[in-house]
Amino acid sequence: MYVTRTVGLLASLALLVLAGPSPLRAETLFEITSLKSAGRSVAAELADLNGDGRMDLFVVALAGVPPEERRDIRVYLQRPDGALPERPQHTIEMPSWSAVYDVADVREDSPGCELVLLRPDRLTLLSLGDASGKSWDLPLPGPTSVGLADDERGLEPFRIVYRDFGPEPWLLVPQIGQLSALSPSGELRARLAVPRRANYFIIPSTGLISIESDFQIFLDVPKLALGDVDGDGRLDIVSSTRHEVRVFLRREDGSFSFEPDRRLPLRLVTPRDHIRGSGGVASEAKDIDGDGRLDLLVSHVRGGFGDAVTTIYIYMNREGGWNLGAPDQILTTKAGLVSNALSDLDRDGRHELLRMELQFSLLEMVELLLSREIDFNIAVHRYREGHGFDDEPSVKKKISLPFSFQTFRLKGFVPTANVDLNADGFLDFVSSGGGNALEVLLGDSKGPFSRRGGRQKMSTAGVVHFADFDGDGLQDFLIFDPHNFDVPVRIARNLGMLPGTPATLSPAERP
Repeated sequence: MYVTRTVGLLASLALLVLAGPSPLRAETLFEITSLKSAGRSVAAELADLNGDGRMDLFVVALAGVPPEERRDIRVYLQRPDGALPERPQHTIEMPSWSAVYDVADVREDSPGCELVLLRPDRLTLLSLGDASGKSWDLPLPGPTSVGLADDERGLEPFRIVYRDFGPEPWLLVPQIGQLSALSPSGELRARLAVPRRANYFIIPSTGLISIESDFQIFLDVPKLALGDVDGDGRLDIVSSTRHEVRVFLRREDGSFSFEPDRRLPLRLVTPRDHIRGSGGVASEAKDIDGDGRLDLLVSHVRGGFGDAVTTIYIYMNREGGWNLGAPDQILTTKAGLVSNALSDLDRDGRHELLRMELQFSLLEMVELLLSREIDFNIAVHRYREGHGFDDEPSVKKKISLPFSFQTFRLKGFVPTANVDLNADGFLDFVSSGGGNALEVLLGDSKGPFSRRGGRQKMSTAGVVHFADFDGDGLQDFLIFDPHNFDVPVRIARNLGMLPGTPATLSPAERP
């Protein structure tokens, strides 16, 4: 289980690519606005909350600790002049047992976006546009949702609302052993049987050991992917765990069967890894070659920290499916843990393979203790039609990420490579400079993240979310710190100063 969680951390960092050794020049790329926030800000988003066409801000703040803890939603509505008030216009108490959230414009009878909350027996849609806090409860059919209770230390975003199925959004709700699809009014659109996987930890009653609870559980929710598997032009659903992949094919009338149309056992977890909770299997279904059908990548980590071996199996979609007995390509790494991800970095319609390797030798552990940095080896492999992914990477880099032994987290937000900050149509790489600066590497027609964009000094500890706050066509961002108390929430407005920004979006051309 511990190696699996480490692989999950690597996967969340799998796009930390191409950070070169020389420093970026210091500039003022963003205008920063700070809003005081008492307590702990555990969630924050930019969205049009009242339907006036302007982006607003809400912050979920926690005060105190259980059982006296209070969870409030503070709402800041953008004024016509583009400014936010120093204090929230209104505050709404968070509904009890809210586990995770999404933000989307779901209800036609409610202006603006709603806060979508997963709770044990329902979805709650909460309007934040005014102080009334109007809400709609959508009861769930069948078993309890995986949102069993409040997250004790915070509140995490999780995608629930999907617009891929047609003009009306579907709300996909993970439950224990089932996935339910609801309409915005709560009508059941589909029920799918998904695997259950849990690990329990119960201390024997020997009289020698005492812990906080009698019963602890790790609950695993299957991964979802949407796309056309069988080549009929309709959107299918792929559900995957470490043990199997299930495919639900959409019928002509738009419905799905409860049982999967295809159940594909992976048979990769060794008996030893199974009983000790080590290793890991991660599946990713994406259209690798751009032919409109989902292909499949399965990444298998075998062994523990000291003897891990990672093998990648690539299955191209042939005649509407994958032949798990005959992979199209196999790549193996025998040193350390490797996280693998698919991403279309150069925007050519085909996905590149990004591999991040973390070594676990004695030397590496000593270096971590001395330098307070985690070293990763990054490789990018291009896909070529008829040949698969190149054996030799087109890009190979070693990067170091500052790490705090006090919090056991990175110093600064997790870098991202899925935002276009200069609006030139290419994705850029944004990192947190070890917690004290925003650093930007720009992508262009020459390749991903090939140009140095700029560097601005600022505190970058916490979580970052990108959105066009002021409607000028450039991506802005907000940053908040859920791990410390009374830290301001900051909004950074893009000034259009990054190289490659179109002239129409530059400061001189703005009204």
